[in-house]
This record gives sequence, C-alpha cells and structure tokens, in this order.
Amino acid sequence: CEDFLALGPQPKASMVMVEADLRLSADNGGIFCGIYDPGGVMLGVVDVIPSGYEGEAQVAFLELLMIAQPYRSVGLGRDVVNAVEADLIRVHKIHTVRAGVQVNNPRAIQFWQRMGYAVVSGPQLYNDGTTAYQLRKEITG
Repeated sequence: CEDFLALGPQPKASMVMVEADLRLSADNGGIFCGIYDPGGVMLGVVDVIPSGYEGEAQVAFLELLMIAQPYRSVGLGRDVVNAVEADLIRVHKIHTVRAGVQVNNPRAIQFWQRMGYAVVSGPQLYNDGTTAYQLRKEITG
C-alpha cells in the first residue's frame, strides 16, 4: 500500500519495515494477519492487540488495517473490521476497540467514522513521525 506509506515518514515498503512491524506486533501481544482471497492473492493486512491495551483487560487496539488499492471501496475493509470485532467480542470479551488514523488520510477518517468509531483526541505526534487522531468504539455482543 504505497499510497498509505506515502502519508508517513517512510514512503517505501521494505522487508526491514515489515519485519519491524511484525516484531512490534508480537512485542505488544498483537495478531498480525494477511488478508487473502480464495486464490491466495494478498489483499491487505490487519494487526490487532486483542485485549489488555494500555492495561485495560476489555480494551483492544486495531493497530493497522491496510487494503491494497484495487480492493478498496468494495466492502472488504468493512467485512474485515466486522469480523475482527465479532472475534474480539466472542473470544476476548472485549467491550471497547481503539484505533488511530493519520490526520492526513481523510478517506480513512471517513471509513472509520462510517464503521462507528469516534475521534476522541486532537492530533498527536508519534515517535515514528506520524500525526494521528485516536479513535474509539464501544462494541457489544
């Protein structure tokens, strides 16, 4: 998703970047997954900390959702988020999901708001050089 990466401080993907993302996910108790079609073509990735975000047992954090350009605006992102939320409720007994979205990504902000997430912070600068809003959604089973 080069267009997504172009919004941040590292505009090009590399194996080093992917390996760092995988380590960060594992270090935070995350689940980093590829999103594939039935033929095995990778359509995107999702990374979620399923519980215990910031020490709160019933809070999850959607760390990353990237859908490749040709597969956007067809409901795939919605379906992935719905499946992740259903799993968080069923398996992890989560009540709250938090996420972040870069302030310079208006389409993503609109997507998350359509998914029921509310912006709960002003812009925050992160160590990786990105500036993002924090999002929050209360979910129930």
